[in-house]
Parts: sequence; structure tokens; C-alpha cells
Amino acid sequence: MRRLRSWFGGASQTGLRRVSIERARAVGPAPRRRPLPQAGEKILVAAAAALMLTVLLGVGAGLEAAGWFGLFSLVCLATVLFESYLVDFRRAALTSLSRVVALSVLLVGVLGCVRAFHELIGLERAAFLPLAFASLVMALVWGRALALESTVFVAALIGLYAYLHQPGAEGTAGLVVAATGGLVAALGAAEVKRRQTLVRLGLVIGFTQAATAGAFLLMGTGENVGSEMIGTLFLLGMEGLFVGLLVSGCLPIIEDLFDVTTDISLLELGNTHEHPLLRKLLLEAPGTFHHSYIVGLLAEASAEAVGGNALLARVGALYHDIGKLNKPEYFAENSADARGRHRDLTPEMSTLIISAHTRDGVELGRYHGLPQAILNFMPEHHGTSCIEFFYRAAQDMRGEENVSEASFRYVGPKPQSVEPAIVMIADAAEAISRQMPDPNPARLREMVHEVVFKRLMDGQFAECPLTLADLARIEEASARVLAGIYHQRPTYPKGRPHPLDLAQPRERRSARESGRMRGGETERALRGGRA
Repeated sequence: MRRLRSWFGGASQTGLRRVSIERARAVGPAPRRRPLPQAGEKILVAAAAALMLTVLLGVGAGLEAAGWFGLFSLVCLATVLFESYLVDFRRAALTSLSRVVALSVLLVGVLGCVRAFHELIGLERAAFLPLAFASLVMALVWGRALALESTVFVAALIGLYAYLHQPGAEGTAGLVVAATGGLVAALGAAEVKRRQTLVRLGLVIGFTQAATAGAFLLMGTGENVGSEMIGTLFLLGMEGLFVGLLVSGCLPIIEDLFDVTTDISLLELGNTHEHPLLRKLLLEAPGTFHHSYIVGLLAEASAEAVGGNALLARVGALYHDIGKLNKPEYFAENSADARGRHRDLTPEMSTLIISAHTRDGVELGRYHGLPQAILNFMPEHHGTSCIEFFYRAAQDMRGEENVSEASFRYVGPKPQSVEPAIVMIADAAEAISRQMPDPNPARLREMVHEVVFKRLMDGQFAECPLTLADLARIEEASARVLAGIYHQRPTYPKGRPHPLDLAQPRERRSARESGRMRGGETERALRGGRA
């Protein structure tokens, strides 16, 4: 696994090494992500899931042929309705065949656990079903909304299982307790930013399950409240705590298994004082580090404005230019002599060096175990845009008709999601703002608008779900953050330099201070003469 390789054979502070441009190019850009699985693939996965659910639900229930047909028809109907709902309202869960298969396996696996639970313990203790564990994993992987809806879907299937295998009211209260724990897990996973939050959420799940079971006891389920029942309530509470601890400990495995990056891992990756790649960037390419940090602020504000993943945008911005570590001296933010270095090269060679930083970043990121969600920022934040400075230089040297613009474009791909597109805008806006002689709010707003409009006309946002309204909000957020960065403090009054005005050269301030002291000595001498 990626994370395990980084633990045992990965990058330490002393094990950092340079990766050649040739190796980075051999890796190539991050693969494009398919928008949705094909219709045949969806039908095949849905049919396989329905068949497995039917087998898990019906085996041991003593059904005849007609009963099996009816059960299969009911499960197929439920599966088709659930899939149609996902297509209309949760398309993010269907962005690839692997995600569809993973969701199907998880749902079928939950019902398999119910089957094993029934065989080993019995449905009369259904309150201890680990539905909260599955719900919490789904919330971390696919989001709270899908976890909540999937929990309701699975709870309905478990109710059907109980109807087939244990008719009557026995076990119904336990199923309600387990389903309540699952719903609380899905709803409570809103702000899971630290592992301690998972433990606290586990306590809440356990308390809710115990309280629900206690309510059933008080309503009179035929059980006398005694020490045994109090022990059962205590065990239900401890089960919730165990779920929180288990998910916290298994988080790296969950991320590798489902190929996702949770907010907890993003916060760990965004620690600029701990991650070796960011520390290396700070030491060897401080200009790029500072640029990436400011881009992260712009991207975070813009993502919040359009309802994107602000944390992912900020952390992705921190790493989007790590490929510049291979040749930091060829980038203007790191070396004042960068333009002189390029003056000795042809525009084509300079383009190769500059454009290689996207592919170098992918190689470095993979070597240091960065997740795919972060790797996507490296090739996508430039998309297929043109490196215009060297393109114009080549035109001046050889004439417009002898230069192909395609030779001066990045290899892409274009941004496939909202967050890399936001970083594309923030990256250009931050770089241009550094060159502006008077970055006042009006000029910054105009500059950001031109950056967005130019990339829109170049088709760079054609493959991501950004609307014109989103672009307007991104412009507003970016201009607001830049205006705050370049805000000018009130200055001292004009005229003779004030000794506390450190914005003035030291010589002028020292001259004024010397004149003031000489004036004071003369005044004291005159006062002495009068005395």
C-alpha cells in the first residue's frame, strides 16, 4: 500500500533525493478521471449486487421458487431505485467504476455481517449490530449525505431479513437501536478534523444507542430492568466507543482501500512544519514556498465561496509546485538571476524546463506517498495553457508563421474538478500581483477578472463543473484576499523624515535626528547665556 511503503521505505528528512526530469517525464501526468461509468457497467454491478443481496437475504428462510422470484424482484426494485437516486443526487459517488464497486461491496458486506451475526449470536441481540461502523466509514469516504441515505437503505434490507428469518416483534427493538447508532454516526461526521473527534463521536454513538435501548426497556418490552439489563446498556455504550477507536486506528487502511483522502489526512499533509516535502520546499525554494502558501489562502477562500472542499484546495495549493524543487534556480520567485539563465537558452528549451515541473511534481509526490487527490493538482493547475513569455520570445526570434503554439503548451490534463481549477486561477493571480507596481483593490479586481476570462476563453474550465456564477464568486473572493495582503498602512505625514519612520532610508532619518540634537544644544546654550 502507498502509505505503508512510505512508512517502511519512504521519504525521511535525510532520505530526500532529487528526481531527474527524465524520470518525471517517464511517469507522465496524473490519469484522467472518467465522469461516470458506462451504462453496461452500471447494469452489471447493480445486477451482481442484487443477486448477492438476494442470496444473503433468502438462504435459510425456507422460500419456494415463487418466493425466491418475489424476493429477487423486490431487491432489484430497491437496487434500481437507490441507483437512480444516486445518479440524480449523488453523482460524485459514481465518478468511477471502482467507486461504484466499492460502495456495492460495502453495502453487501454489511448484510453479510448481519447474516454472520444471526448465525453466531442471534437476531434477539440485534442491538449490537455494527451498523455504526459501516455508516461512519461511508461518511468519511463518500460524505455524510450518502452515508445517511445508505444507512436507511441498509436498515430497510436488514428489516426485510428479520421479516424473513424471525417474524414477529422479537429483535425489532434491537434493529432500531442499531439503525439509530448508524444514523448518529452519519450525522455526527460533519467536522471530523482530528482523530480525537472520532473517539468523541464514538462516545456519542454509544450514549445514543444505550439511551434508545433504555427507552425501549421503559416502554415495557417484557424485560425486567435489572443488573443484566444495566450491563447490556453499558456494553452498548462501550460498543460506540470501540467503533470510534477502531475507525481512528483503521483510517490509513480505509483511505488506501477506498482511494480517498479524509480531512484528517489533509490536515496532516498541510502541516508545513512537519511534512518533509514542504520543509524541503521552504529550505531550497523559499520563493516557491511563499508563493504556494499565498495561493493556498486564495484557493481556500475561493473554494468556500463556491461550496467546494476548502481544505483540499488549500493543501493541494501547498503542493502544486513541488516539482520546482528539481531546478528551483530557473524560476523567478527563487532566483533573481532566473531570467539571465533563460537568456542563454532557446525558448523551446526554457519551455521544457518550466513545463517539466508539473510532471516532476507528480513523480516527487508519488515517491513521498502523497494521495492521488493531491497529485491531481500538479498537472491540472496549468491544464493545457500556453507559456506565453517564451512563445512570444520564439515568435520574435523566428516569426509568427514559424512557431507552433502547441509546442509551448503544458501537457495537461485540464482541471477535472473544482479545486484544481481554483488553484489554476489563484496561481496566476498571485504571480501577477507580485509584479504590479500599485496593487490597489481596483487594479487587483481587474487583474483577477482578466485572469479568469483568459482561461475561460482558452477552454481550461471545459472539463470541470464550474459555472459562470462560480467564476464570479471566485473573482470576488480572490480579489478580497489579495486586497487584504497588499493593504497599505497609514504613513507618516509628508515633509521632513520622522526618526520613527522606518520606511525612509536610515541616512535621512539620521540626518534629521542629528539636526534635531544640534538644534537642542544651541537652544540650551542660548538659555545659558541669558542666565
